[in-house]
Amino acid sequence: MGINKNSETSRLVLIAALSAAVAILVGCSTSRKQPAPNADASAAAAQPPAQQAEAKPAAKPFVPPPEVSSKKTNAAILEQIHLANLKEIEAGKIAEAKASSPEVREYADQLIKDHTSADQMVSATAQKIGAQLRDSAKQRHKTANGTPVDKKLSSANGAQFDRAFLAQTSADHKKLMTELKQARDDASDDDIEALIDKIMPILQQHQDLAQILMKKEPA
Repeated sequence: MGINKNSETSRLVLIAALSAAVAILVGCSTSRKQPAPNADASAAAAQPPAQQAEAKPAAKPFVPPPEVSSKKTNAAILEQIHLANLKEIEAGKIAEAKASSPEVREYADQLIKDHTSADQMVSATAQKIGAQLRDSAKQRHKTANGTPVDKKLSSANGAQFDRAFLAQTSADHKKLMTELKQARDDASDDDIEALIDKIMPILQQHQDLAQILMKKEPA
């Protein structure tokens, strides 16, 4: 009787031990089958905000449509010619009052007439293409080197004024022609190109006359 009880007890202990071992083995197997955390996600989460911001692509600068850029270029060319006309008209008026040589006064009068006519063409072209021209009092009195026309010439008199006026207009016209040659290449409007083609011979004539008169002036 005692032997049977001991055998039964041993059998129960053995079953319990086997059950515990099986439970341990199943638990270990389940742990091994679980997927590891996403390494990329962990790295991104650990990445500081500043580094995450650097990883974003930089915003592309705004590029205006070709037609908008072209319109601005054409308007800038018209304004350049417009201000040059105002400048030469102002210089011509000063020369009409102060020049000592009849030929220089006649040249100044022609300068005023031609640039007034040229500016009318500029205004008509601007209106046609929808460009706005500025009429700045400060800009209209400036020469090519930035010195106000009236201050540059007001201190000179007689033959000295004639030489200063002719030298100034010659330099201004030469500079403007160089700029307009480049502007014609940049222009994308037939009206702008046609305007420059009309104005260039006038500018060339003015510069040639200034050079001729300068040679006639006494040293």
